[in-house]
Amino acid sequence: MLKEGLVDRRIWAVVAGLWLLTVTGCAGKGEVVMLNLHAAPPAGAPKVELPADTIVVVADFEDGRSNKQRVGARLHQAGGETVFNVPDGKVGAVVAQVVADYLKKRGWRVELARPVAGTSPDNGPQVTISGRIVDLSANAASAFGSTRITASAKIIIEAMNAEDGSIVRMTLSGAGTQTVAVFDPEDAADLLSGALSESLEKFVTETKIEKKMLRLKP
Repeated sequence: MLKEGLVDRRIWAVVAGLWLLTVTGCAGKGEVVMLNLHAAPPAGAPKVELPADTIVVVADFEDGRSNKQRVGARLHQAGGETVFNVPDGKVGAVVAQVVADYLKKRGWRVELARPVAGTSPDNGPQVTISGRIVDLSANAASAFGSTRITASAKIIIEAMNAEDGSIVRMTLSGAGTQTVAVFDPEDAADLLSGALSESLEKFVTETKIEKKMLRLKP
């Protein structure tokens, strides 16, 4: 019996040691992980039929978030955090790229804005899209055996028509949650990309282009 008791204690000591190593290894150390955001239209979404001669350009968005140093963080079970950001920290440029890619995938003729002197409705874009980022965040909280991820996006998008100077303004938002057994930063990137893409789908479905001008659908 004494021998069995010693064996049991040794087993528990090994288990406790492994648990301690696991928890210690899961502690956050303040690293910064870059999230690569991308356009993610709904599967099977048909391409929008637009006039072939209508050019839309997308300019960098203004970053109107209160905290411009990150787009979120992962809180580790054992304490500490891993910070999320986008490449070079240029959130406005990243959002503009996602908007342009999303519209392209939905059938629009889109380019990123490149300032050119002397442009006009005859030799420049017919519609210029810009806007302001109110929220763009992905956060994760790890517990034993799982990690819960939340993501949200809110942008104010403006489309200016070169023909008459009119502006179409919309507030767009999207959000998502996911729980995973084994966390990978791509999970947060995919969820945030989905939230941003969800907001852009509203822009596509609720607008139309007539006579080279963007209008809200009635």
